[in-house]
Amino acid sequence: MRKFLKLTLFALVALWWAGSMFVLWKTTRAAQPKVPDSVDVLKVGKLVKQHWASIYFRGDKIGYTSLSIQQTNKKLLVNDITYMRLPVGGTEQEIYAQSIATINPDFSLESFNFELSGGDYITTASGKIERETLTVIVNTKERTDTLVFPVKGKIYPSSMVPYIVAAKGFEPGKQITIPGYDPFTLQSIAQNVTVVGKKRKHVLGKDYQLWHLKLEVMGLMTEMFVTDSGDIMIERSNMGFEIYREPQEKALAFEMSKAGKFDMLKGFAIPARWRCTVTPRKSRYAKFVLIGFKKEILEINDFNQKLFGDTLVVCADGFTPGNKPSPEDTAEQTFIQCHDRRIVTAAKKITKGESDTLGMLIKINDYLYRNMEKQYQTSIPSAVDILRKMKGDCNEHSTLFVALARALGIPARINVGLMYYAGSFGYHAWVQAYANGRWHTFDPTLGQHPADAAHIKLLSGNLEKQVQLLRLGQVGIDVLECKENCND
Repeated sequence: MRKFLKLTLFALVALWWAGSMFVLWKTTRAAQPKVPDSVDVLKVGKLVKQHWASIYFRGDKIGYTSLSIQQTNKKLLVNDITYMRLPVGGTEQEIYAQSIATINPDFSLESFNFELSGGDYITTASGKIERETLTVIVNTKERTDTLVFPVKGKIYPSSMVPYIVAAKGFEPGKQITIPGYDPFTLQSIAQNVTVVGKKRKHVLGKDYQLWHLKLEVMGLMTEMFVTDSGDIMIERSNMGFEIYREPQEKALAFEMSKAGKFDMLKGFAIPARWRCTVTPRKSRYAKFVLIGFKKEILEINDFNQKLFGDTLVVCADGFTPGNKPSPEDTAEQTFIQCHDRRIVTAAKKITKGESDTLGMLIKINDYLYRNMEKQYQTSIPSAVDILRKMKGDCNEHSTLFVALARALGIPARINVGLMYYAGSFGYHAWVQAYANGRWHTFDPTLGQHPADAAHIKLLSGNLEKQVQLLRLGQVGIDVLECKENCND
């Protein structure tokens, strides 16, 4: 049930602080706050500015962030550092992020590097833009991939957005769209900025007249209060995160034994009453009312789900065989390396002696359920790394399942949606695979086939599509009916 949390944290870092080298470090025990190493400005250039700020979530201080900009010949070197400590699912999660980017005089991106590590997984990447082509080299412990993307025009890191607006001139009501790039989905994005006007705000011990900006990226809304030169003094997201400029010593000063009072998993869950005698895990049929869902950005109707207005009916066994698979359902993707010899070898070993396609899928599902350690992760690991570590949450279970199935030529995709558990619907990932002329669902995290009717699929596909969940906003679900059999 960590899928949405991962997307939220990644988007927050990408929108607030991604210059473009990104390092995410997560542990479950406290550590001392990391202070950036001092920079030798004689080697890298003149330090133009450095700012520090405290990060708050629902009123509790959870970390700090800093931004430094240095002049190197005619380029800018932008260095972002972030540390956060959050309560997640009863554990205390630490996130340390550092980003480094080389920026042209017009604030456009020239090159970037990032490293993403969470728990037991590490992913690094470096990218450079040349002649309207972005070349990205993605590295994990087990594999290196080179990706090439066409880039139309220039792209600008999110950390430069307020400076770009300042350079263009602040005017109340002015709207600007700034091309950007998301290092997590490896796709171009639009950064939509609106200048609201000037407002008086109390920061750093005194009052300032600041420009109020609203930023929308991938459905995630952020508001900033910036100086005439574009320096951010206050930043807020619509998910409860706030950043306030403070002196370095105050930004670094917070109690390491605390991670805030608000558990993020509970905060992003959707409370609901299960009005049935049959338990969620035994339900094969269910009927729900979806409240406030943006159906135009979702893929709710499927072989096992039917939407009638706002009423959703789910049959775990399926109403129809469903549409035929697409070529994408058997294709290799950046983090689903189904053609890698290690994945192919493992898939054949797991399904040895089974000739029936559905039987192969059941064997994969059972194997992952029995052999993968259930452990929270905040990284985006690749299938080959998951195969080596054999631990993770629903994201890791589903990613490896799909890679193993595709390695055998079986169409499979990751489903992302909601699952009912302990009084609420939480965001969750599971699998949909095609066998013997129809689709079937599997939840390798729970060891289910089919996934019970308390699973509501919202989208299928890779991370590029899954970020649509960030646009959901406030939603609700009423449970109307549930049974152990679709035909009762």
